[in-house]
Parts: sequence; C-alpha cells; structure tokens
Amino acid sequence: MLPARNALTRGASRQWLKSSSLSPIRHTRAFASPATAPFTYQVSDAAGTKVVSKDTGSSTASLAVVVKAGSRYQPLPGVSHALEHFAFRSTSKRSALFINREVELMGGILETSLSRENIVYKAKFLRGDLPYFVELLGDTLTKTLFHGYEYSERIIPTMNHEVLVHYANPSFVALEAAHASAYHHGLGLDKLSLVRKNFGAQEIANFAAETFTKGNLAVVGSGVPHEEVIKYTSEYFKDLGAGGQVTAHAATYYGGENRTWSKNGNAVVIAFPGSAGGPGFKPELNILSYILGGESTIKWSPGNSLLGKVIQKHQGVSAVSKNLAYSDTGLFYISVNGPAPVLKTALPDVVEAIKSVSKCTADDLKRAIQTAKFDFYSAAEDNALSLEAIGQSVIATGKIPQVQESVKALESVTLDSVKKAASALLAGKAAVGTVGDLHVLPYASDIGLNV
Repeated sequence: MLPARNALTRGASRQWLKSSSLSPIRHTRAFASPATAPFTYQVSDAAGTKVVSKDTGSSTASLAVVVKAGSRYQPLPGVSHALEHFAFRSTSKRSALFINREVELMGGILETSLSRENIVYKAKFLRGDLPYFVELLGDTLTKTLFHGYEYSERIIPTMNHEVLVHYANPSFVALEAAHASAYHHGLGLDKLSLVRKNFGAQEIANFAAETFTKGNLAVVGSGVPHEEVIKYTSEYFKDLGAGGQVTAHAATYYGGENRTWSKNGNAVVIAFPGSAGGPGFKPELNILSYILGGESTIKWSPGNSLLGKVIQKHQGVSAVSKNLAYSDTGLFYISVNGPAPVLKTALPDVVEAIKSVSKCTADDLKRAIQTAKFDFYSAAEDNALSLEAIGQSVIATGKIPQVQESVKALESVTLDSVKKAASALLAGKAAVGTVGDLHVLPYASDIGLNV
C-alpha cells in the first residue's frame, strides 16, 4: 500500500500522470519535428536559476541539475558522497517508495553522480513528461527531509559498499593518488568517503542548504523545448535559496609521487597539468590525448595510437590517455595497468611514447582530430551525455562553448602545437600514483620522470 498523502499532493500527482506520456494526446506531442540546430544550446535565467537546453526533436529527453557540491567543496570528508546518496529519498511531498513507483510507472530513469566538482541529479524520460520531472527534481532539491534513519539504514551501507567496490580497483586508487599528489587540497581530496568524519543527517542537510542555491547550480536539458524548461524551472525551483557560489582551495598544481600497496592488482597513473573546460579549453591537449590514445576504435586491434603500439609489446598491459577538465584547471593523465613484472618493463616505453610525440606525423594528427570530432559529435547527439560539463561551464562563467566552436578549435590544432604541449608536460613535474606490488613497481625517477 502506498503511503497516505494529503489531497493536494494526490491531485498534483494525478494531474502529472494524466498529462504524461501515458496519455495518447500527450504522447503524440512527444514526436516533435526535428530541431533546426540540434547542437546549439540556449542559455537563460529562470527566476534566478541558470537554465541551459537544446531541442533535438527526439522522442526521449534528459534533464540534469548540476550542483557545485563535489568533494572539492565539502566541509567534512564524505559529506558530498552522503549528500549525493540522499537524492530521491523522502521529501515533504513524496516518500522514497512513492518516487520509485511513480517514475517506474512513467517509464523514466533517475540517476545521480558525484565528481570532484559536482553532484549531478539526472532524469531521462519521454519528451512529453518534462513538467513532471522538473517538478520532481525541484522537489528533491528543496524538500528532502534528511531523515536520520534513512541515513543510517540506507545511505551508509550503500556508501560503504561503493567505497569497497571502487577501492578494489587499482586504476581508481592510482588516479585518486595522482590527484592527491597533483593538488594536495581541494581537487586533491578523496572523491568518495574513504575517510569519513563523524557527521550525521543534520550536517548533510546544512551542506545542502549551503550548496542548493540559485547561484550555485544549473538546470541542463537535452531534447526539450527551451521555453518550457524556463517556465517549469521558474515554477518548481522557486524555493531554492538565493545564495551565491561556494568556494574552495585554488587549484594549485604541485606534482609528486604517491605509492600504495595493494593485493588487488597493479596500476600506475602518470599525470600532468591539463586543460580546463569551458573558456579555458586547450584543444592541443585534447588532441594530444587522442594521439597517445591507448584504446583502439577497432575490435581485436590495438590500433595505431602511440600507446597502442607500445602495449603490443607487453602482454597483459593496457594503457589509456585522458584529460579531466575542471572549471579552472585540468589533469592530463595516462593510466597503465597489468601484472607487476610486465608493468615494470612497460612503463619506460610509455614515457618514451610521450617523448615520441615530437616525431608524430600529419597522419597521426589527422587520425586524432577525426576521432576527437567523432566523440564530440556523439556526445552532442546523445541526450544524456556531456550535461555535467555544460552545467559546470555555465555555473562558472555564465556561458558555454557550443559544439561547433569546440570542433573548430580541434580542427585548428597543428602538429607544432601538439609537439610543444607534449614537450612542456615532460619538462614539468609529474604527479604519479602507483598502486600494487611496490616491491616490483618502479619509482617515477626510475622511468625518467621528474616529480
């Protein structure tokens, strides 16, 4: 039996369900004509809340609320992780059970994610159900009750399980260690609640009150009419606080080495200062990550990237190069894992691969640019991808780089700029995270890195 609710709430829910995708009239509206500019986002203000959206004309849609409340900004270790898990719990209008049943009845999907900068609340649904899901996300941000029993009985066990799973992965631990070496404070803090200070539901509620404010979040939609997102956000996010953005330690890069023993496997992350997102985007570093590569786009083939050629020589070793873009900085890294003895011999070759960028050809550059463009367009076409990066940019600067602008920036990258970027990385200090059999795995200086 569903929990009892007052007549007003019951009427509101029935109203949404009647006008949802379950209604033949509403369902017909879901098949909209294709948008004329499917990659162009519009940015507006909805009664003080930043709203960004694009209308692809698709039958499905996604809506995300990006909140600047990641581990970088938490007052106590673990608070951000706990706040993320309070999503879609009991509010003053709905119980957690009712939310589950209501969303399942409408064929929707609710998700959350936590990064170092943001907590993201995301809904995926049929296009005609936009009003309901804006209302639900607004309800989650403004009316969650933060019950102590939900925290102790539901959230803590889930957090503990998530920590166990992630910290059993040596690649995850090595990337966390590289962040700690790179930034120390702020971005260097553990993303998950590996170390959790003694706090309760009230401290989590206090952090929510500080961060769930109009100036500290953005509503990002894809596959939705922009004017409708503005309308419903103005209505259902009106109870948000009027506060501004939270602050944290400035992103100062230090470099260094962090080594952790583990029996779960072996991984080494070699990191350098990278490209920020938004206006701070450095396309040459993005293209460099594709030139180094590591992950083949062709099944059963190692590919022709520089790292792909390296790992062919070392059985059981895998490597990948990526850039993590934050609002004011970035971390460019290469993650390598495999059996300790083989990894020991592979790591000097990985460093040599970075050096060999100075010899890359026009064909290498063309391959990297084309692959990067494909990924950019694929993310733009998928209603559920890139929403966090878009929200992060609009919170920080009030605007976002359009897909077309980013693609032009990628196309403008030259061989000379990529070679200079690789040379600058190696000339500076690396941030290295090493996890596994430390008796075998080399130190950074053993493979020619300056830390």
